[in-house]
Amino acid sequence: MASTQPQNQIPAATLKARSNSIVVPKMADAKVEHAVTAPAPAAPAESTDANVWTTERQLVSSLAKLQKLESMIHDLRTLLPERLLEPLVPIVNPQVPASGSKALPKSPQMLYEQLSSTARAGVAEVQSFQDLWRSPELKEIWDHVDAKIQEGNGVLLQPSGMWERDYGVLLEGIEKEEDARGEEARRAQEDSERAQVDGDWRRVVEGFVGRGVPGVRVVGAKERDAVLVVLVKAGMAFEVQSRDGEEGLKWVVSSKVAPGKPVSKLEAAVVDCLNSRQRQWDLAFVLDMIISYTTIKQTPCAKCTKMTDSTAQLPTIRRQSPPPQSTWEAFHPACL
Repeated sequence: MASTQPQNQIPAATLKARSNSIVVPKMADAKVEHAVTAPAPAAPAESTDANVWTTERQLVSSLAKLQKLESMIHDLRTLLPERLLEPLVPIVNPQVPASGSKALPKSPQMLYEQLSSTARAGVAEVQSFQDLWRSPELKEIWDHVDAKIQEGNGVLLQPSGMWERDYGVLLEGIEKEEDARGEEARRAQEDSERAQVDGDWRRVVEGFVGRGVPGVRVVGAKERDAVLVVLVKAGMAFEVQSRDGEEGLKWVVSSKVAPGKPVSKLEAAVVDCLNSRQRQWDLAFVLDMIISYTTIKQTPCAKCTKMTDSTAQLPTIRRQSPPPQSTWEAFHPACL
């Protein structure tokens, strides 16, 4: 994989494991050697994929995490006393030109607030480092390093002491390539499914009628490509009609109300959600989505667990949960 080397190389930590400890030795530009000891590791967790460490993505991802960890270590070295006590600089050394954050505090209260702010930021920075150090992802890396040390009887390849690449940038490139391949595969699968149902929408309607969902009536129009769906319990009715779109045939939903009766705010919100869905061409998908509104007046929001939000609105948004369940979850617009 081709990569351009950054102009300013980033110093890298040489990791050694002795007696369940990992030491970050002195870098090329460091004057003091800092050691960080990891907690005693438990038994190495077995990976679900035996060859996961042979993939380019896993290796680059692990190096990116280590690179980020080392960068955080260098930042923490400047936390105390420089950044943590920065509000005291204009008081201790008045000769320094006062500007920006180093301006002389106008009152003891302001000095207290500045010191409190820097202290909170410092604690958050340390906590962020600890969270990354103790994360399952880093533990898996440490376990892999320990296993390699045991395999090599303690002999490790000695690095040059400098990061030759920015692995965070390389990881972003790999992720973009994977996303592009995934999108291409999704489109290919979608085209295949579209070809199977094009021109046979009545069979899809018959399948939904055969499901016999309580409180739901699905009727196909005879003279045009349209489907009427009535949700008896919810007191709503929708018409799903085929139209030509930029990518071919698509199904558009509209509210079906009695003549002279205005569309309610609830029905309008439901129609907006239905027409903003994915798979615009998939009639079975939109019919299944419409049926999920059968219990709209009894289904609370999946996030806040309440029936109504601050504007007294019901959960009108529907999101399909990941497989294998693939159920429809309800949300308030403000909860997304």
